[in-house]
Amino acid sequence: MVTPKKIATRPIGGAVNPGAVIEPRDASAPKVRYTTHIILYPYRMWSNTEGKPLEAGLIAFEDLVAVAPKGTAEPILPEPPKNPTLIRDGKIRLLVKQKPVEIALDQLSRADREFIDQMKAALAKKAVTEK
Repeated sequence: MVTPKKIATRPIGGAVNPGAVIEPRDASAPKVRYTTHIILYPYRMWSNTEGKPLEAGLIAFEDLVAVAPKGTAEPILPEPPKNPTLIRDGKIRLLVKQKPVEIALDQLSRADREFIDQMKAALAKKAVTEK
């Protein structure tokens, strides 16, 4: 085997097409997503089974979402559902410091579970009267 005296080099880039194309992102069309939570009951003190307090609002599992181009007026949000979901998979949804959090019903105090039952009955009654 003979060692070459001169090593040939290839140019990088130039007229050679490697088959990959990188296109710049369209900066003129960024979107803004608007999310509104459906508040079923304003902020109140909740407590867990150990008596630990938590200040939060009760919200539905559905959110109102709209998307609009950045820099334009806020879009019109869709109509809220006629029957918002209060309990899903044994959990409720609370708004804690502007963030939605799911909490299991069995983690709430007895008084809070009774309050949820009252809210459930009120929503069911409202749904019947609206039909």
